Amino acid sequence: MSTNKISVEITQEKDASVNQALDNLATELDFLVDLNVEDRKGLAKMGRKNLDIVSRSFQHAEGNPQFLPVYMPFEEFKKDVLLYQWLRKLEKKLDQVSDKLKDSAMLAEAEAYQTARLYYKSVKAAANAGDEAAEQITRDLAVHFKTRGNRKNKTQPETPEEPPETPGDNPEA
Repeated sequence: MSTNKISVEITQEKDASVNQALDNLATELDFLVDLNVEDRKGLAKMGRKNLDIVSRSFQHAEGNPQFLPVYMPFEEFKKDVLLYQWLRKLEKKLDQVSDKLKDSAMLAEAEAYQTARLYYKSVKAAANAGDEAAEQITRDLAVHFKTRGNRKNKTQPETPEEPPETPGDNPEA
């Protein structure tokens, strides 16, 4: 029998708390912009090499601000550099949370699917034994286990395919 690797119950309080935290984050980051495709195309591409140029230029500008163009005061340059550095750190932290969020969702989906397949097999066995309610459930769920060949060739009768075995599916083991 398989074991659940993730087993969490999301309470209404947890849901409300997480949504409030996300709302607070959006409020705190109210200065963020949403660029369209055309806006993105017009911007300089900032790979590692260009970021190194920015960092080195900033270091030099701190000691020699007289070389900055008059229309770009050092304080504005400093704000831009500090902002992008802060945003990249924040982005990295959020990416880590996002990766865990995606992995957790994938694991929960896989476990739910495995249980759904076990349920289908159990209902199918009950239907084969003559249980009418199980027969109705089997007909409803069988749509999800059609063979790929039947999806491509609509002239063949649609017969449900047995879901593939996965480790832990055998309830007798």
